[in-house]
Amino acid sequence: MLNGHAIAKRVALLIEQQVEDSEFQIPYNALKKAGATVIVLGSRMNEEYKGKQGSLSIKADATPTEVLAKDFDAVIIPGGMAPDAMRTNRNMVRFVGEAIAQEKWVAAICHGPQLLIEGDWVRGKRVTGFKAIRKDLQNAGARVVDEPLVVDGNLITSRRPGDLPLFTTAILNRLGLEVPDTTLPSETDRDASWWKLGAEWGGSSKREIVQGLNTAIAGERYGLEAFEHYAENAADEEMSRVFLAICTTRQRHLALLDDRLGVLDEKQSLQAAASSTYAHLKTWLQFSRGDASILRRALGDLQTGVIDIYKLRNKLTDPATVAIFDEMEVALAAEEQHVADLYHTRLVAETIEPPLPTSRPAMIG
Repeated sequence: MLNGHAIAKRVALLIEQQVEDSEFQIPYNALKKAGATVIVLGSRMNEEYKGKQGSLSIKADATPTEVLAKDFDAVIIPGGMAPDAMRTNRNMVRFVGEAIAQEKWVAAICHGPQLLIEGDWVRGKRVTGFKAIRKDLQNAGARVVDEPLVVDGNLITSRRPGDLPLFTTAILNRLGLEVPDTTLPSETDRDASWWKLGAEWGGSSKREIVQGLNTAIAGERYGLEAFEHYAENAADEEMSRVFLAICTTRQRHLALLDDRLGVLDEKQSLQAAASSTYAHLKTWLQFSRGDASILRRALGDLQTGVIDIYKLRNKLTDPATVAIFDEMEVALAAEEQHVADLYHTRLVAETIEPPLPTSRPAMIG
């Protein structure tokens, strides 16, 4: 206390070019609202740092060369492409290492743990991170788990933008900070309205979340009708059974997505329910060349779906919606492999024409 007032917490927020915008903005905004002093540390003072998604443009307050870890209460490492550059900056690595040695809170999200790998600070630690770096974390000796929030000692880690409300809340709690007029849910309450905190701190708005859900619904509706037609037109009985099983999964996903809209007091949009693209599918089926062609097109649909839902999942900061997208991606990838196995075991001897473009509706959310 100083003159009866609490001394503001000081937090170092690291930055480099192509940082994931929301992973910088949400902790930055929340900490500012909670009264913390946030110092942005970049490799150069005179550089304008821009986010990967194009919504962030900011200059650093200082560089890690001119500050001391002892003057901060926490260090935050956002993700995107920035951590791969941060780990090549010896002063940035030194600064984080000093913070860890002094038992300051060090929080890293998404690709952020790459910087922790560089300093060999994850060995023996329970951590998480973006899917693409989990093998790197394992190779660095970490005990990697797939959870939205992991705290081990003074390390706080999360996986992706969808975890940001929990990640930021964990930082606020450990710094003993409160945001005026905001109630922070328990970190273990997975059913809390985390999306509201994300939106309040600069993440996905309700409109953007609803748009994402409707985009996913449009894709699943197309998939349901497409695979019903593939099952009907396939001569091979095993193919038909596989395609019908895929239809069952599409129906379950549609129910989950619709339920999530209901929680948000929203309904499916007309765009999500539209069926104009199905006419192209039916036209193609009239001129298809048998089971081999159907399998190839089915593979194309599933591959497009995997990529679309992966991109959509990484855009939103609502944990509950992102969890549904996660389940969808896993299912689509498994179905893709199943259909590929069918092709290799049953139809490998057939001559296959190059696949025609899928008419699956593009995800624009």
